[in-house]
Amino acid sequence: MRQYRLQRGCAAGALFCLPAIARAHSPMQGIGEFYGGILHPLMVPAHALALVLLAFLAGQGGLGAIRRCYVGFLPALILGLVLAGVGTSPESTLEPALLLVSALTGLLVVAQWRPPLPVFYAAGACVGLLLGLDSAPEGLQPGPAAASLLGTGLGAFAWLLLLADLSERARHHWQRVALRVLGSWGTASATLVFALGWLTP
Repeated sequence: MRQYRLQRGCAAGALFCLPAIARAHSPMQGIGEFYGGILHPLMVPAHALALVLLAFLAGQGGLGAIRRCYVGFLPALILGLVLAGVGTSPESTLEPALLLVSALTGLLVVAQWRPPLPVFYAAGACVGLLLGLDSAPEGLQPGPAAASLLGTGLGAFAWLLLLADLSERARHHWQRVALRVLGSWGTASATLVFALGWLTP
């Protein structure tokens, strides 16, 4: 009996290790396209890094910087998602561009340099457009794909709102130091992944 259970366990483990088709932006099973879209910006590392570091940068700049970041981010995100939905987004992934933008944003967080307020329009628009264009769902019919893109838009904006608000509230010295440390980790992570992708044929 014990040997039979061991054989069943080994067979189940072998089945679990079988390779499956991998998609970078495939829908999440079991939670629906809309809710999967809400979680999508946090499940793709390049997207999550770009959102988090942009939120840190905006939060360091204060409420005025946050508002300008939102104004640049939201229209560009909607435009990118619409282009992705109608199939006019680039065929190749835009994750290298997102990683490069994340690394530069993280350096600004580490330096605690507050750029002129108009720069936040451009930073938000750049991240929003790239994130939207790179969020085209794969293997979905038009209806579910639209639900996924709608969820991605709402999720990306909501996560940016939340993270920027939290970083703006970090006003104690140790909290600011913690943001700089997180920014340095984000910069290092984005740079490493970008370099590995560039070096890998």
